[in-house]
Amino acid sequence: MTTTTYWQKYKTELLFYFGFLTILGIAFFIQAIYADSYEMSATKPTSEEIINVFADRVIAAYLWLLLTPFIIWVSEKISSTKLPFVIILTAHLFAGLFFSFIHIPIYTTYIYLVHSFVPWMYSGIFEKMPNVTYGEYVLNSMARVNHVYRLLYYSIIIAIHFAFDYFRKYTERELRASQLEVQLKEAQIRTLHQQLQPHFLFNTLNGISSLMYKSVEEADTMLTYLGDLLRISLERMNVQEVPLKDDIAFIERYLLIEKARMGDRLIVQTNFRPDTLDALVPCMMAQPLLENAIKHGVAPNVKQGTVTATSWRAAEKLFLQIEDDGSGFSLSLDDNLTKGHGIKNTLERLKILYGNNFSLTFTNKETGGLRVTLSIPFRMITD
Repeated sequence: MTTTTYWQKYKTELLFYFGFLTILGIAFFIQAIYADSYEMSATKPTSEEIINVFADRVIAAYLWLLLTPFIIWVSEKISSTKLPFVIILTAHLFAGLFFSFIHIPIYTTYIYLVHSFVPWMYSGIFEKMPNVTYGEYVLNSMARVNHVYRLLYYSIIIAIHFAFDYFRKYTERELRASQLEVQLKEAQIRTLHQQLQPHFLFNTLNGISSLMYKSVEEADTMLTYLGDLLRISLERMNVQEVPLKDDIAFIERYLLIEKARMGDRLIVQTNFRPDTLDALVPCMMAQPLLENAIKHGVAPNVKQGTVTATSWRAAEKLFLQIEDDGSGFSLSLDDNLTKGHGIKNTLERLKILYGNNFSLTFTNKETGGLRVTLSIPFRMITD
Protein backbone atom coordinates (compact mmCIF):
# COMPACT_ATOMS: atom_id res chain seq x y z
CA MET A 1 0.00 0.00 0.00
CA THR A 2 1.49 3.36 -1.05
CA THR A 3 1.71 6.32 1.31
CA THR A 4 -1.03 8.13 -0.62
CA THR A 5 -3.36 5.11 -0.54
CA TYR A 6 -2.64 4.55 3.17
CA TRP A 7 -3.45 8.18 3.94
CA GLN A 8 -6.71 8.03 1.95
CA LYS A 9 -7.80 4.88 3.79
CA TYR A 10 -6.76 5.84 7.31
CA LYS A 11 -6.78 9.66 7.31
CA THR A 12 -10.06 9.92 9.24
CA GLU A 13 -8.83 7.45 11.85
CA LEU A 14 -5.53 9.31 12.18
CA LEU A 15 -7.37 12.60 12.58
CA PHE A 16 -9.46 11.01 15.33
CA TYR A 17 -6.28 9.96 17.16
CA PHE A 18 -4.94 13.49 16.87
CA GLY A 19 -8.23 15.02 18.00
CA PHE A 20 -8.72 12.76 21.04
CA LEU A 21 -5.10 13.10 22.13
CA THR A 22 -5.46 16.88 21.89
CA ILE A 23 -8.59 16.75 24.05
CA LEU A 24 -6.85 14.56 26.63
CA GLY A 25 -3.79 16.81 26.69
CA ILE A 26 -5.94 19.92 27.24
CA ALA A 27 -8.00 18.09 29.88
CA PHE A 28 -4.89 17.14 31.86
CA PHE A 29 -3.57 20.71 31.47
CA ILE A 30 -6.80 22.11 32.94
CA GLN A 31 -6.69 19.50 35.70
CA ALA A 32 -3.10 20.45 36.58
CA ILE A 33 -3.85 24.20 36.72
CA TYR A 34 -7.09 23.59 38.59
CA ALA A 35 -5.42 21.30 41.18
CA ASP A 36 -2.55 23.74 41.81
CA SER A 37 -4.95 26.62 42.39
CA TYR A 38 -6.44 24.79 45.39
CA GLU A 39 -3.17 24.27 47.22
CA MET A 40 -2.90 26.41 50.39
CA SER A 41 0.49 27.85 49.47
CA ALA A 42 -0.33 28.23 45.80
CA THR A 43 0.56 31.46 44.08
CA LYS A 44 -0.86 32.70 40.83
CA PRO A 45 1.04 30.93 38.01
CA THR A 46 3.10 33.05 35.68
CA SER A 47 2.63 33.07 31.91
CA GLU A 48 5.78 31.00 31.50
CA GLU A 49 4.49 28.41 33.97
CA ILE A 50 1.16 28.19 32.17
CA ILE A 51 2.95 27.71 28.83
CA ASN A 52 5.19 25.13 30.49
CA VAL A 53 2.27 23.08 31.78
CA PHE A 54 0.24 23.40 28.57
CA ALA A 55 3.13 22.34 26.33
CA ASP A 56 4.03 19.51 28.68
CA ARG A 57 0.54 17.98 28.78
CA VAL A 58 -0.29 18.39 25.09
CA ILE A 59 3.10 17.25 23.74
CA ALA A 60 3.08 14.31 26.17
CA ALA A 61 -0.25 13.30 24.62
CA TYR A 62 1.03 13.75 21.05
CA LEU A 63 4.05 11.54 21.77
CA TRP A 64 1.61 8.62 21.94
CA LEU A 65 1.19 9.02 18.19
CA LEU A 66 4.71 7.58 17.82
CA LEU A 67 3.58 4.44 19.63
CA THR A 68 0.18 4.17 17.92
CA PRO A 69 1.26 1.85 15.02
CA PHE A 70 2.89 -0.55 17.49
CA ILE A 71 -0.09 -0.38 19.87
CA ILE A 72 -2.46 -1.25 17.01
CA TRP A 73 -0.25 -4.15 15.88
CA VAL A 74 -0.03 -5.63 19.39
CA SER A 75 -3.73 -5.11 20.14
CA GLU A 76 -4.73 -6.86 16.88
CA LYS A 77 -2.47 -9.79 17.73
CA ILE A 78 -4.04 -10.05 21.19
CA SER A 79 -7.62 -9.72 19.95
CA SER A 80 -7.12 -12.23 17.10
CA THR A 81 -6.41 -15.05 19.56
CA LYS A 82 -9.17 -17.42 20.59
CA LEU A 83 -8.34 -17.19 24.30
CA PRO A 84 -11.00 -16.52 26.95
CA PHE A 85 -12.14 -12.94 27.34
CA VAL A 86 -10.56 -12.56 30.81
CA ILE A 87 -7.14 -13.57 29.48
CA ILE A 88 -7.45 -11.21 26.51
CA LEU A 89 -8.42 -8.38 28.87
CA THR A 90 -5.43 -9.16 31.11
CA ALA A 91 -3.13 -9.22 28.08
CA HIS A 92 -4.39 -5.77 27.07
CA LEU A 93 -3.73 -4.53 30.61
CA PHE A 94 -0.12 -5.71 30.51
CA ALA A 95 0.28 -4.31 26.98
CA GLY A 96 -1.01 -0.96 28.22
CA LEU A 97 1.48 -0.96 31.10
CA PHE A 98 4.28 -1.95 28.74
CA PHE A 99 3.59 0.96 26.39
CA SER A 100 3.26 3.28 29.40
CA PHE A 101 6.82 2.39 30.39
CA ILE A 102 7.96 2.79 26.76
CA HIS A 103 6.37 6.24 26.63
CA ILE A 104 8.41 7.50 29.63
CA PRO A 105 11.91 7.51 28.03
CA ILE A 106 10.42 9.13 24.90
CA TYR A 107 8.79 11.76 27.09
CA THR A 108 11.93 12.44 29.19
CA THR A 109 14.05 12.68 26.04
CA TYR A 110 11.69 15.39 24.82
CA ILE A 111 12.05 17.25 28.15
CA TYR A 112 15.86 17.12 28.03
CA LEU A 113 15.96 18.33 24.42
CA VAL A 114 13.52 21.19 24.97
CA HIS A 115 15.30 22.35 28.16
CA SER A 116 18.63 22.31 26.28
CA PHE A 117 17.35 24.73 23.63
CA VAL A 118 14.84 26.69 25.76
CA PRO A 119 16.30 26.78 29.32
CA TRP A 120 13.26 28.37 30.95
CA MET A 121 11.12 25.41 29.82
CA TYR A 122 11.03 22.74 32.54
CA SER A 123 13.44 24.86 34.65
CA GLY A 124 11.53 23.90 37.81
CA ILE A 125 12.39 20.21 37.34
CA PHE A 126 16.09 20.81 36.93
CA GLU A 127 16.21 23.32 39.81
CA LYS A 128 14.86 20.63 42.14
CA MET A 129 17.25 17.99 40.72
CA PRO A 130 20.29 20.00 39.57
CA ASN A 131 22.70 17.10 39.21
CA VAL A 132 20.30 14.38 37.97
CA THR A 133 21.48 12.38 34.98
CA TYR A 134 19.28 11.34 32.06
CA GLY A 135 19.19 7.69 33.18
CA GLU A 136 18.40 8.62 36.80
CA TYR A 137 15.59 10.89 35.66
CA VAL A 138 14.10 8.14 33.48
CA LEU A 139 14.15 5.61 36.33
CA ASN A 140 12.77 8.17 38.74
CA SER A 141 9.93 8.97 36.33
CA MET A 142 9.04 5.28 35.92
CA ALA A 143 8.78 4.93 39.67
CA ARG A 144 6.70 8.03 40.41
CA VAL A 145 4.43 8.67 37.43
CA ASN A 146 0.77 7.72 37.50
CA HIS A 147 0.40 4.84 35.08
CA VAL A 148 -3.39 4.75 35.40
CA TYR A 149 -3.92 7.85 33.28
CA ARG A 150 -1.37 6.50 30.77
CA LEU A 151 -3.52 3.38 30.41
CA LEU A 152 -6.29 5.76 29.38
CA TYR A 153 -4.24 6.74 26.31
CA TYR A 154 -3.73 3.09 25.38
CA SER A 155 -7.43 2.33 25.85
CA ILE A 156 -8.59 5.25 23.73
CA ILE A 157 -6.17 4.39 20.91
CA ILE A 158 -7.32 0.77 20.64
CA ALA A 159 -10.97 1.78 21.07
CA ILE A 160 -10.72 4.21 18.13
CA HIS A 161 -8.88 1.64 16.02
CA PHE A 162 -11.35 -1.19 16.59
CA ALA A 163 -14.30 1.15 16.04
CA PHE A 164 -12.90 2.26 12.67
CA ASP A 165 -11.88 -1.31 11.81
CA TYR A 166 -15.43 -2.51 12.44
CA PHE A 167 -16.84 0.37 10.40
CA ARG A 168 -14.46 -0.34 7.49
CA LYS A 169 -15.36 -4.04 7.46
CA TYR A 170 -19.07 -3.22 7.67
CA THR A 171 -18.75 -0.74 4.79
CA GLU A 172 -16.79 -3.25 2.70
CA ARG A 173 -19.44 -5.93 3.33
CA GLU A 174 -22.18 -3.50 2.33
CA LEU A 175 -20.24 -2.52 -0.79
CA ARG A 176 -19.66 -6.16 -1.78
CA ALA A 177 -23.33 -6.96 -1.17
CA SER A 178 -24.35 -3.95 -3.29
CA GLN A 179 -21.96 -4.94 -6.09
CA LEU A 180 -23.25 -8.52 -6.05
CA GLU A 181 -26.82 -7.26 -6.18
CA VAL A 182 -26.04 -5.06 -9.19
CA GLN A 183 -24.23 -7.93 -10.93
CA LEU A 184 -27.17 -10.23 -10.23
CA LYS A 185 -29.65 -7.72 -11.62
CA GLU A 186 -27.54 -7.20 -14.73
CA ALA A 187 -27.28 -10.96 -15.24
CA GLN A 188 -31.04 -11.34 -14.81
CA ILE A 189 -31.74 -8.56 -17.29
CA ARG A 190 -29.34 -10.09 -19.84
CA THR A 191 -31.03 -13.47 -19.40
CA LEU A 192 -34.50 -11.98 -19.86
CA HIS A 193 -33.29 -9.96 -22.83
CA GLN A 194 -31.82 -13.09 -24.42
CA GLN A 195 -35.07 -15.00 -23.80
CA LEU A 196 -36.97 -12.25 -25.56
CA GLN A 197 -34.83 -12.26 -28.67
CA PRO A 198 -35.41 -15.93 -29.67
CA HIS A 199 -39.10 -15.52 -28.87
CA PHE A 200 -39.38 -12.55 -31.22
CA LEU A 201 -37.04 -14.12 -33.78
CA PHE A 202 -39.03 -17.33 -34.09
CA ASN A 203 -42.29 -15.42 -34.49
CA THR A 204 -40.76 -13.29 -37.26
CA LEU A 205 -39.20 -16.27 -39.05
CA ASN A 206 -42.57 -18.03 -39.02
CA GLY A 207 -44.08 -14.92 -40.62
CA ILE A 208 -41.37 -14.85 -43.29
CA SER A 209 -41.80 -18.56 -43.93
CA SER A 210 -45.53 -18.20 -44.55
CA LEU A 211 -45.03 -15.08 -46.70
CA MET A 212 -42.56 -16.81 -49.03
CA TYR A 213 -45.41 -18.82 -50.54
CA LYS A 214 -47.21 -15.58 -51.42
CA SER A 215 -44.42 -13.15 -52.39
CA VAL A 216 -40.69 -13.81 -52.42
CA GLU A 217 -40.05 -10.08 -52.80
CA GLU A 218 -42.02 -9.23 -49.65
CA ALA A 219 -40.31 -12.06 -47.79
CA ASP A 220 -36.92 -10.66 -48.85
CA THR A 221 -37.96 -7.22 -47.59
CA MET A 222 -38.91 -8.73 -44.24
CA LEU A 223 -35.53 -10.46 -44.01
CA THR A 224 -33.85 -7.07 -44.56
CA TYR A 225 -35.91 -5.55 -41.75
CA LEU A 226 -35.14 -8.53 -39.54
CA GLY A 227 -31.41 -8.09 -40.20
CA ASP A 228 -31.65 -4.46 -39.06
CA LEU A 229 -33.47 -5.55 -35.90
CA LEU A 230 -30.91 -8.21 -35.06
CA ARG A 231 -28.06 -5.73 -35.54
CA ILE A 232 -29.68 -3.21 -33.19
CA SER A 233 -30.52 -5.95 -30.72
CA LEU A 234 -26.93 -7.22 -30.63
CA GLU A 235 -25.61 -3.67 -30.16
CA ARG A 236 -27.85 -3.31 -27.09
CA MET A 237 -27.16 -6.74 -25.62
CA ASN A 238 -25.68 -5.32 -22.39
CA VAL A 239 -27.70 -2.09 -22.31
CA GLN A 240 -30.38 -1.84 -19.63
CA GLU A 241 -31.99 1.48 -20.57
CA VAL A 242 -32.06 3.66 -23.69
CA PRO A 243 -33.71 6.98 -24.60
CA LEU A 244 -37.28 6.51 -25.78
CA LYS A 245 -36.39 7.88 -29.22
CA ASP A 246 -33.88 5.04 -29.68
CA ASP A 247 -36.45 2.45 -28.66
CA ILE A 248 -38.91 4.02 -31.12
CA ALA A 249 -36.34 3.51 -33.90
CA PHE A 250 -36.25 -0.16 -32.94
CA ILE A 251 -40.03 -0.66 -32.83
CA GLU A 252 -40.46 1.18 -36.13
CA ARG A 253 -38.41 -1.57 -37.80
CA TYR A 254 -40.43 -4.17 -35.96
CA LEU A 255 -43.67 -2.57 -37.20
CA LEU A 256 -42.33 -2.56 -40.76
CA ILE A 257 -41.98 -6.35 -40.47
CA GLU A 258 -45.51 -6.71 -39.13
CA LYS A 259 -46.94 -4.43 -41.84
CA ALA A 260 -45.08 -6.39 -44.51
CA ARG A 261 -46.58 -9.57 -43.08
CA MET A 262 -50.15 -8.28 -42.53
CA GLY A 263 -50.41 -5.67 -45.29
CA ASP A 264 -53.29 -3.19 -45.13
CA ARG A 265 -54.91 -5.06 -42.25
CA LEU A 266 -52.57 -3.32 -39.80
CA ILE A 267 -52.81 0.41 -39.15
CA VAL A 268 -50.34 1.94 -36.72
CA GLN A 269 -50.78 5.36 -35.13
CA THR A 270 -48.20 7.00 -32.85
CA ASN A 271 -48.28 10.06 -30.62
CA PHE A 272 -45.00 10.28 -28.74
CA ARG A 273 -44.79 13.64 -26.97
CA PRO A 274 -41.57 15.57 -27.75
CA ASP A 275 -40.76 16.10 -24.05
CA THR A 276 -40.60 12.31 -23.55
CA LEU A 277 -38.22 11.38 -26.38
CA ASP A 278 -35.06 11.73 -24.25
CA ALA A 279 -36.51 9.89 -21.25
CA LEU A 280 -34.88 6.57 -20.36
CA VAL A 281 -36.90 3.39 -20.89
CA PRO A 282 -35.97 -0.29 -20.58
CA CYS A 283 -34.35 -1.44 -23.80
CA MET A 284 -36.82 -3.19 -26.18
CA MET A 285 -39.63 -2.70 -23.68
CA ALA A 286 -42.30 -1.43 -26.09
CA GLN A 287 -41.81 -4.25 -28.62
CA PRO A 288 -43.48 -7.06 -26.62
CA LEU A 289 -46.37 -4.73 -25.74
CA LEU A 290 -46.89 -3.91 -29.42
CA GLU A 291 -46.49 -7.57 -30.35
CA ASN A 292 -49.18 -8.48 -27.82
CA ALA A 293 -51.55 -5.86 -29.28
CA ILE A 294 -50.95 -7.05 -32.87
CA LYS A 295 -51.11 -10.74 -32.03
CA HIS A 296 -54.30 -10.59 -29.95
CA GLY A 297 -55.97 -7.41 -31.20
CA VAL A 298 -55.36 -7.41 -34.96
CA ALA A 299 -54.17 -10.81 -36.22
CA PRO A 300 -57.28 -12.87 -35.21
CA ASN A 301 -59.63 -10.55 -37.15
CA VAL A 302 -60.16 -10.39 -40.91
CA LYS A 303 -60.98 -6.67 -40.89
CA GLN A 304 -58.51 -3.86 -40.45
CA GLY A 305 -57.10 -3.31 -36.98
CA THR A 306 -55.51 -0.24 -35.46
CA VAL A 307 -52.73 -0.14 -32.91
CA THR A 308 -52.01 3.18 -31.21
CA ALA A 309 -48.83 3.98 -29.27
CA THR A 310 -48.69 7.07 -27.05
CA SER A 311 -46.27 8.57 -24.55
CA TRP A 312 -46.59 11.47 -22.12
CA ARG A 313 -45.13 12.82 -18.91
CA ALA A 314 -47.04 13.53 -15.70
CA ALA A 315 -44.98 14.97 -12.83
CA GLU A 316 -42.05 12.59 -12.29
CA LYS A 317 -43.62 9.67 -14.18
CA LEU A 318 -43.29 8.58 -17.81
CA PHE A 319 -46.35 6.91 -19.32
CA LEU A 320 -46.37 4.60 -22.35
CA GLN A 321 -49.70 3.39 -23.64
CA ILE A 322 -50.50 0.79 -26.33
CA GLU A 323 -54.09 0.38 -27.52
CA ASP A 324 -55.75 -1.89 -30.06
CA ASP A 325 -59.35 -2.18 -31.30
CA GLY A 326 -59.59 -5.95 -31.09
CA SER A 327 -61.71 -8.05 -28.77
CA GLY A 328 -59.71 -7.44 -25.61
CA PHE A 329 -59.06 -10.06 -22.93
CA SER A 330 -61.71 -12.75 -22.70
CA LEU A 331 -59.90 -14.54 -19.84
CA SER A 332 -58.48 -13.16 -16.61
CA LEU A 333 -55.25 -11.17 -16.76
CA ASP A 334 -53.23 -13.92 -15.05
CA ASP A 335 -54.49 -16.53 -17.52
CA ASN A 336 -53.50 -14.35 -20.46
CA LEU A 337 -50.06 -13.48 -19.08
CA THR A 338 -49.08 -17.12 -18.52
CA LYS A 339 -49.38 -17.97 -22.21
CA GLY A 340 -46.25 -16.24 -23.56
CA HIS A 341 -42.79 -15.08 -22.64
CA GLY A 342 -43.07 -11.46 -23.82
CA ILE A 343 -45.30 -9.95 -21.12
CA LYS A 344 -43.87 -12.15 -18.36
CA ASN A 345 -40.36 -11.04 -19.23
CA THR A 346 -41.51 -7.44 -19.36
CA LEU A 347 -42.86 -7.67 -15.81
CA GLU A 348 -39.68 -9.35 -14.57
CA ARG A 349 -37.45 -6.71 -16.11
CA LEU A 350 -39.58 -3.90 -14.65
CA LYS A 351 -39.35 -5.44 -11.18
CA ILE A 352 -35.56 -5.78 -11.44
CA LEU A 353 -35.05 -2.21 -12.71
CA TYR A 354 -37.63 -0.31 -10.64
CA GLY A 355 -38.67 -2.53 -7.73
CA ASN A 356 -42.21 -1.44 -6.84
CA ASN A 357 -41.86 1.98 -8.47
CA PHE A 358 -43.72 1.11 -11.68
CA SER A 359 -47.15 0.02 -12.87
CA LEU A 360 -48.29 -2.05 -15.85
CA THR A 361 -52.05 -2.24 -16.29
CA PHE A 362 -54.19 -4.11 -18.83
CA THR A 363 -57.78 -2.94 -19.25
CA ASN A 364 -60.49 -3.72 -21.77
CA LYS A 365 -61.76 -0.58 -23.51
CA GLU A 366 -65.50 0.14 -23.52
CA THR A 367 -65.38 0.57 -27.32
CA GLY A 368 -63.58 -2.76 -27.75
CA GLY A 369 -59.96 -3.68 -27.63
CA LEU A 370 -57.24 -3.64 -25.00
CA ARG A 371 -55.40 -0.72 -23.38
CA VAL A 372 -51.95 -1.37 -21.87
CA THR A 373 -50.50 1.45 -19.76
CA LEU A 374 -46.95 1.42 -18.45
CA SER A 375 -45.76 3.92 -15.82
CA ILE A 376 -42.09 4.22 -14.82
CA PRO A 377 -39.96 6.94 -13.15
CA PHE A 378 -39.15 9.80 -15.50
CA ARG A 379 -35.37 10.03 -15.82
CA MET A 380 -33.23 11.71 -18.44
CA ILE A 381 -29.92 10.30 -19.64
CA THR A 382 -28.09 13.10 -17.77
CA ASP A 383 -29.78 12.32 -14.37
